[in-house]
Amino acid sequence: MQKTVATGRIYLGGSFNRELDHERVDKAKKLLAQNSTIARVHFPFDYEFIDPEEVDPKIGEERSMTWRIGTFQNDLNGINSATCGVFLYDMDILDDGCAFEIGFMRANHKPVVLVPFTEHPEKAKKMNLMIAQGVTVIIDGNTELDKLASYDFNCTPYIPVSGYGIY
Repeated sequence: MQKTVATGRIYLGGSFNRELDHERVDKAKKLLAQNSTIARVHFPFDYEFIDPEEVDPKIGEERSMTWRIGTFQNDLNGINSATCGVFLYDMDILDDGCAFEIGFMRANHKPVVLVPFTEHPEKAKKMNLMIAQGVTVIIDGNTELDKLASYDFNCTPYIPVSGYGIY
């Protein structure tokens, strides 16, 4: 029997503005920690850049140029050191930052596991062509999240997107 060696270095991307986002991240981190093919998970908010000159900064407000440059560079460093991206993708409130990070990973020939969530599963599923064709695999966040614990991040097998209207 072949022993599994953890080589996967994951960049965990996703929105982090609402309590619901925090809950999704916590669940995903716990599942990824159980996966025997993962060596490390980088979640950008665990390595958040702090500008010591900013006083009481708030999410959504204008931030200093120092904070913007530091945060952007830290995120790119996390992506560059990763072997694969896992993106918790809110289909109800699209996040431009996630879309950029997915594109950046794919431009650097890195696989992307998309984990789409919706609070309206009764609605027809639709996805932008560039996201649908750009990702390596989709693991449905509403019904298949547990697969993060067993997906092979050493090999990152491709599974084409299906079940979505593409626009």
